[in-house]
Amino acid sequence: MKKTVELSTKKKVDIREMSIDEVDFCQDLIVTDIVDGKVTNVRNMAKARTAWLRRGIEGGDFKAYKKDSDGYPVDAVLKQLTEEEKNELYTLIQDYQNMGE
Repeated sequence: MKKTVELSTKKKVDIREMSIDEVDFCQDLIVTDIVDGKVTNVRNMAKARTAWLRRGIEGGDFKAYKKDSDGYPVDAVLKQLTEEEKNELYTLIQDYQNMGE
């Protein structure tokens, strides 16, 4: 199942419902170091954002939308997004996975 969202830049992106395993993979990428009860470091944030985007994007307003052998958008697709669009879309993809039935 997919849903089309419109970003603040007016770009339309199709996002897909991810499997539980895909969601778990993305959620497990961020590592938080805690020392004496305080967060000292957060790692893999960019890697996690890319994983959410790669697994969540199904199509949309992209030039030559292509998928790799695993069925995920190729780098050329993700590179068409600005940093602001990536951040906005990352949140929309996560929200769509949490909607439930």
